[in-house]
Amino acid sequence: MVGTRIRWALGFLVVTAAWAEAGEDGLVSGDLAKLQGKWETQAGASRELRVTLEFTGKQAHVVIHTPQGLKIKARGEIRIDESTSPKRVDWVGFSAGDFQAIPEIQGVYKLEGEALILCNGGFNGARPVDFAPGDGPLADVVAFRRSEPPRVADSNRP
Repeated sequence: MVGTRIRWALGFLVVTAAWAEAGEDGLVSGDLAKLQGKWETQAGASRELRVTLEFTGKQAHVVIHTPQGLKIKARGEIRIDESTSPKRVDWVGFSAGDFQAIPEIQGVYKLEGEALILCNGGFNGARPVDFAPGDGPLADVVAFRRSEPPRVADSNRP
């Protein structure tokens, strides 16, 4: 009986946490559901940066590893609009390091199998209209590959 109560309580906490991260309506659907999990790519002019991007609900965590051994972390939220062509993504409320605020970045995205193709307009730049590199930092086209599927609670575990 006690074991059942503990399992029920843990299950409730997992569902509540997932609902809180998904958003007010508690739903992660459409492309947002497809984005869940961890993605990786090589970025930079010479593809010298290793970038990991992880989506949990609307939250996004980015880790950039430089050739010099630096590890840069940023986190914030994404807003997507899959009704447009190309589909839109906004990177909002991001901060890095010691909570240094990052300006909102507008971009476009597409999902092709297990690839996530992103093109951003850079800091305070205009949203790209296609998948072509722009001017300035982060105004590039980057192809991510899924490195880890989303974490899903296994309801069959004791």
